Amino acid sequence: MKSTAFGWTVGTLAVLFLVVSISGMAQTPTQFSGLINAYSPQTTTTTGTTGPYEVRGPWSLTLSAASGRASFTAALNMELSDGWVLTENGGNFDPNARGAHTHHVSLTNATVTWMTNGFQVSGIATITLNGSPAPVSPSPLVITVTGGNNVKFSNIALTFGSPGSKHFGSEALPGVVQSVN
Repeated sequence: MKSTAFGWTVGTLAVLFLVVSISGMAQTPTQFSGLINAYSPQTTTTTGTTGPYEVRGPWSLTLSAASGRASFTAALNMELSDGWVLTENGGNFDPNARGAHTHHVSLTNATVTWMTNGFQVSGIATITLNGSPAPVSPSPLVITVTGGNNVKFSNIALTFGSPGSKHFGSEALPGVVQSVN
């Protein structure tokens, strides 16, 4: 009788532990995706004024509950904005003058820091320029995912350190979180 009660208690505790573990995992999402929709700042260099650039594209972020680390990718299009066309290009809207180009940004095994309104991911990003290594790669990158009372994870911001900030700017590039799983 005692061994049956002991076996039942151990079995019940094991099932309860499993249920608590699964429910805890279900509470922390691991997959995030959305869009970056931003403008880089206008900069002045030795060759003149450039920017702002429109910065647009999809991104995805994966959190690993097991390691507490994250991976991030973004596919970004950049081209000089209408503001640049009007102020620096004499109103010439020729698409060829806009300097359109692409960047793929990836960050793996990055550090995750939880905050009261979201989390931050930081590490060294690899950046391409039109499919080849970019002159500003590798570069420090801080990704902040935040939200509010109604939408827990609603906003993303990418902040590049040097040398990436020389191209993307040192201000955060904002975007939206579209999917959380």
